[in-house]
Amino acid sequence: MIVAWNEYTKIVEEDGKFNLLSHLSMGVPRLEGTIIHLEFPNHTIKVEVERAKFDLLNYLREKLENYDVSLSIEVNETAVKRYAYTAREKFDKLKEKNPLIDTLRKEFDLDI
Repeated sequence: MIVAWNEYTKIVEEDGKFNLLSHLSMGVPRLEGTIIHLEFPNHTIKVEVERAKFDLLNYLREKLENYDVSLSIEVNETAVKRYAYTAREKFDKLKEKNPLIDTLRKEFDLDI
């Protein structure tokens, strides 16, 4: 299912639908039985994905050869992702993933 999902996101990108691409790439869909569960941080994103639901489901159903597949889209406002905007915030996010980046910064005497 994930492979078919990623193939669909590539099609969306080629079509120039970058907002939809962003929304579909926001999280990892979960499959429980024949229901694909999606969770988004706000209702606006939910509405935009629901508008594209018909094409998305048609694609997934054909690729998976399972016409019982459906989407469950939920809003979880407490799961808002924090985005990094400034150079310092971006560096801190990278440092969370790999603390050795700070050692590299110090060793080469780099500014942020």
